[in-house]
Amino acid sequence: MKKHVIAVITGDIVDSRGLSSAHYDGLLKQLKNELKSFEASDKAIFDIYRGDAFQITFFCPREALKAAILIRLKLKSNNYKIDVRQSIAIGGVKDLREDVKTSTGQAFILSGKHLDEMKSHRLVFSSENKLLNRHIPIVVRLLDTHLSSLTPMQSEALYCYLLDDSQTHAELANKLNKSRANTTKILNGSEYLLVADSIHYFETLVNEELNYD
Repeated sequence: MKKHVIAVITGDIVDSRGLSSAHYDGLLKQLKNELKSFEASDKAIFDIYRGDAFQITFFCPREALKAAILIRLKLKSNNYKIDVRQSIAIGGVKDLREDVKTSTGQAFILSGKHLDEMKSHRLVFSSENKLLNRHIPIVVRLLDTHLSSLTPMQSEALYCYLLDDSQTHAELANKLNKSRANTTKILNGSEYLLVADSIHYFETLVNEELNYD
């Protein structure tokens, strides 16, 4: 992989000003925990700023889509029922600083620009790489439409599945406090295999195009 190519997610919480203080504090704590889980793997760094906005930089660009989906599913789940807007961009970095939001480069420019331009969408993708920019945005748009339609329970089940897709439905049922049959029904309703295949397609295309091992 070309070391100067990174992925950046710039995002914010939808309608955060309408939340109660307690709801907002819990939501912000969960968002920080989710972002820290990516940072803990030494593959990402993040900042939260302006109260409801965040930016996370991935040194391994293929990780970005799954991370964005996990963030969204976690906040859409039963505990929070809140949506987020996220703009994913893959591109070069000119000056990567410890304070992520002051870093510069095409990845940061594209991510911030397309977040500002978002209206009804909640997830978008862009890249200075022509092949990625030709094939991935439509996949992300379809994923965005699908994720927007999920119920809080479907979001929670899909989140648990994507964290570890080796789990059986019985194991997931225990975590969700549901019957195995009900868990399977919820997962099928979330189109969990289709979402997983879409993430795999993204990862494979990014790996091949950026010569990432």
